[in-house]
Amino acid sequence: MPQEIKVFTGEEFFRPGESVYIHRSEQFPGFIGVPHKHRFIEIVYVLQGEAEHIVGENRYAVRKGDVVIINYDTPHMFQPSTNFSAYDFMFTPDFFDASALPGDSFDALSSSFLFYSLFPEETPLGSDVQLSSAASVEFADLFDKIYREYKGQDKGYIALIRAYGIELITKLFRYLEKDRRRSISEKQYQIVTQAVAYLKDNFDSRITLGDLAARTFLSKDYFGHLFKDATGVTVSAFLQKLRIEEACRLLSTSDRTVTDIALACGFNDMKHFYQCFKKLTGTTPARYRYHTDEGEK
Repeated sequence: MPQEIKVFTGEEFFRPGESVYIHRSEQFPGFIGVPHKHRFIEIVYVLQGEAEHIVGENRYAVRKGDVVIINYDTPHMFQPSTNFSAYDFMFTPDFFDASALPGDSFDALSSSFLFYSLFPEETPLGSDVQLSSAASVEFADLFDKIYREYKGQDKGYIALIRAYGIELITKLFRYLEKDRRRSISEKQYQIVTQAVAYLKDNFDSRITLGDLAARTFLSKDYFGHLFKDATGVTVSAFLQKLRIEEACRLLSTSDRTVTDIALACGFNDMKHFYQCFKKLTGTTPARYRYHTDEGEK
C-alpha cells in the first residue's frame, strides 16, 4: 500500500502576515523520512551528514554542502544515512516579487520582473545542486545570515531576509549558468556565441531556428538543443527577450506609437506583442511608458 503523502501549508510555518520561514531540520523531525509536499517553495542547504533525496521515482544522494530546490506541491522526502542536518528555507514567490508571476514554482522566479533581465527565463534546474567547496562556504554564510535574522526578529529583519534571499537565488542562477557552460565544448559555445551576436544585430528581422541552424551548418534540432544547453533558453524565447528589451528602451526614450515600436522590434502581430510584453515585464506597454514618464518627473 502506498505511503500517505503529508501536506504542509504555509500557515503551519509562516508567522501572521509573513510568507517566509527558515529552520534547521532537526528542529522539525516531521520532515525527515516522511513523504510530504508543501504549498510553498523550499531551498535546502545540507549542513552535515548524508541523505537520499527521493522525488517521485527518482533518488539522489545529497551530502554536506549540497543545495536542494523543492518546488511547490512536489512529493519528496529525505532519508538520512548518517547524522543529517540541513537548513530549510521556505517561501512563496510573492515574498520576492508580487508582480504577475506565471506560477508557484522556483523556476517561475527566473521569469519574474525581479530576475528576468539577469538570467534566461527557462534556466534549467535539477532537484539538487552540488556546489564546489568555495561556493559551499559562500552559500552556508547566506543561510546562516537568513537564519539569524529570522530568529532574532530585530527591526528590519524581513527586509534583510529578502535581500539575502535575492542574493541567494541570484548566485544559484549564476552558479548554474557557469556549470552549464562547462558542460559543452569550447567550439560548441563559440557557435552559440556567434548565433547570439547575430540575433542581437538582427532581432528586428524575421529569424527562424532553421535560419540560424543553416548559418552554422548544423541540423535544426541539434542546433536548437545546443543553443538551449548553452543559454538555458530557446532561440524563440531569447529573441522575444531581445525584442521586448528594445521595445522598453523605445517606450522610455521616444514618443513613437506602441504599434510603430512593435513593428520596429520585429513584431508583426500586435496580440503576440502584447502577450510577450506582459509576460516579460508584468505590465502593458502603456503602463510601462506611464511609469517611466512618472519616474522622470
